[in-house]
Amino acid sequence: CRASAFLPFVVFVEDHTNRGQLNYTMATFDEQLTAALREQQCFIVKGPTGSGKTWLVQKLSELLDDGVVMVPQYPMFRPQLNVKTFVNMLPLPAPAKQKLFADLAAMEVPTDKLVGGKMLGMLEIPGLSGGQRKKLLLALVVQIALTRGARAIVLDEPFAGIDANSMTKALEVIQEVQEFNDMKLFIVTHDHFELIDKAFPGTTYLRIDSRRVTVDDSSASSDTLSCAKLITKTLDDVATAADERDGSITRKNGKTQKTHQAPRWLDFYVIKRHFIEAEFVLPFFTILVFGILAGVAVANYKGEGEGILRFSAIYAFLKIFIIEYIHFGSIINYCYKRSQHLEDYYLLLTRKRDAFIETCIIAILQSAVLMFFMNGLLVGIASRFWWVNWRILIVDLWYGVVSTVAYYVLPIIQPNPLIVMGSIFPYVATWGMFNGFLLPREFAPVGARWLTWFSSTYHFACATDKATDEIKLQGSNCQNFGIHMAFISPLFYFVAILLVYSNIIRAIRRSRDKAEVAAFQSVAIAAEKKALEVEEP
Repeated sequence: CRASAFLPFVVFVEDHTNRGQLNYTMATFDEQLTAALREQQCFIVKGPTGSGKTWLVQKLSELLDDGVVMVPQYPMFRPQLNVKTFVNMLPLPAPAKQKLFADLAAMEVPTDKLVGGKMLGMLEIPGLSGGQRKKLLLALVVQIALTRGARAIVLDEPFAGIDANSMTKALEVIQEVQEFNDMKLFIVTHDHFELIDKAFPGTTYLRIDSRRVTVDDSSASSDTLSCAKLITKTLDDVATAADERDGSITRKNGKTQKTHQAPRWLDFYVIKRHFIEAEFVLPFFTILVFGILAGVAVANYKGEGEGILRFSAIYAFLKIFIIEYIHFGSIINYCYKRSQHLEDYYLLLTRKRDAFIETCIIAILQSAVLMFFMNGLLVGIASRFWWVNWRILIVDLWYGVVSTVAYYVLPIIQPNPLIVMGSIFPYVATWGMFNGFLLPREFAPVGARWLTWFSSTYHFACATDKATDEIKLQGSNCQNFGIHMAFISPLFYFVAILLVYSNIIRAIRRSRDKAEVAAFQSVAIAAEKKALEVEEP
């Protein structure tokens, strides 16, 4: 309860002389905000730095989830792509892309440059200026929202870097959403208020100070969490009404348009994006370089040595090193790509949050090409590898696929690259030290020999041993071919280790959230006591 809830009278006065805003007399915060959400379309989130503006819109995006287009304060884009290539890659219909190009031309955003910006958060790639990238994003968001029939557009500092002269054109692009009554616009900004008021008459201001929210100039307030929940509930009610109209939103002319649809079981945009962004280039050149070096290194190898000098051990180790090095050196990039995918998810470009099926398809396509290419290099360079057969190709392809999927899944479970890199250290230890063939199992104490079962190198080497008579591993105690193929994936070990890390992180976050809720409650209780003290005389 808030102190304002004790006020018995509620009066709404519509003032047509003050930008069409609703004036509130003796109304609770919930009633003020609900009335504004029903009547107005544009909402400005305003307040000093650190007051909780970004937290509010992020929480709002999390609660709404489906049907809201969320633009973060620092978007990542696709800095390495040409603007035209980037737009053509998007899963938008042709008319929407044509309108997007027209809006970019109107805002003087060139389409023959790279998008530009920071790659991996560190490398600055030249391209569009900061203001031009913001205008590109605004035009993109509008077309996505109109195409998907979004319930709301949430923009965090969208006008940073856009001067007053360019704001007119930018606002003209955003004004295209005015055609839809049910589509709300939430903008976090520090400037251009007069221009926004002119473009969207009746703009409602959500003023935040110390995580307390007020509507326009009203004295009634609420904490940011309660405000986000109230907005979500009101927009959900609007969505329910839309569902009763066969899932459509209403235009101002009375016509309707279908809202966002349920996610499909397969999103071709995710697969297409991987190859257009040339994510296969680094693995390809890694295979090329290491494949050539491996072939040259054993070109004059004549016979079998002893222990780790045996060709069988050398072959197995070189193969698995080449395959896994692609991923060992790409953990940060995978986490970065995961963040880019989530940006697409919040932009409604894809409705697949995890995209596991698409990840498996990408892994199969990429690994099929790379594994055939690697074996072709080895066979072409050194006659020592002419015995490679189809069973060897199956082992390589299977390990290439499952290892790729395992490393791609890591950022889905835990997006923090430092935690991910820490989680693979135990795996790397067993990978190298308990591999079971460079250092045979009998070299380890009896109580530690089971660790080889957690080593992908052991299972890969044994599967290769069972696939051809040319590879014979000493002291490895290999089992059935199918058993090693089943346990060859690193995913089992990654998940087990990451679950431990993730549970620790969740516990820390839960304690932080409890402290934050307690702080909200203490502020609300203090405000209620103060109001009661005023009412008692």
